[in-house]
Amino acid sequence: MVASEIRANARTSLAGKWGKTALLTLVYAIIVFVINFICRLIPIVGGIILFVISTPISYGLLVSFMKLKRDEDVNYTDFLSFGFSSFGKVWGVLGNIVIKMILPVCLLVIFIILLVVSLGGSLASAIIAESSSGVVGFGFLAFVSVIGYIACIIYVIVKGYLYSLSYYILNDNPDMTGKEIVETSEKLMKGNRWRFFWLGLTFIGWSILAGLTLGIGMLWLMPYVMVSMICFYEDLAGKKAETNTEPKTEE
Repeated sequence: MVASEIRANARTSLAGKWGKTALLTLVYAIIVFVINFICRLIPIVGGIILFVISTPISYGLLVSFMKLKRDEDVNYTDFLSFGFSSFGKVWGVLGNIVIKMILPVCLLVIFIILLVVSLGGSLASAIIAESSSGVVGFGFLAFVSVIGYIACIIYVIVKGYLYSLSYYILNDNPDMTGKEIVETSEKLMKGNRWRFFWLGLTFIGWSILAGLTLGIGMLWLMPYVMVSMICFYEDLAGKKAETNTEPKTEE
């Protein structure tokens, strides 16, 4: 399906549920705000706690929207139980994503270090060197570092999109290992990253309008976006399942 069809599918799925999904989003925002406020009152430990629980809570919200999209009954605070009941699995998936992203992230760090060194060297050469050769040398290194930094940013984003469906897959396949889930997401997303990226871009206009309402419009926009992403996932997963179940013809 193209982006317009996916959004239409999402609107159909949300028919009669807009009020409930908006209220669910509000409850989620309030609880997350309170958790953030409390954790920030606790030096160091609070930050660690917030880091540890934020991903499971976000996953719980995704599960809530997936259930609502599929006409299952969900209460307004169920995202907490959904998230924490799958705490280990959520972090297992995230850990495997991190492993997959080690190379691009390491390259990004290397170019950041090179950029800092080159800028510092250029400044030091300009201050203490009598000739401009040092400035030119470090300037060239800075140029190369900037190009490498930009390339690595693009690499991180493009590779990261491969694992965008991991938590959707986890909800539907709780018995799969984190590694299997991440690899499944990678297979589904190959050749579909641009479609997923474009789907997100189509909500920019709505995001601007939501901002003009002082953020109130986000209560309806967030469910719309999330259910659209769920429709995108179900479209890909469905096609994959159909492909895997097609009978083989004898040669």
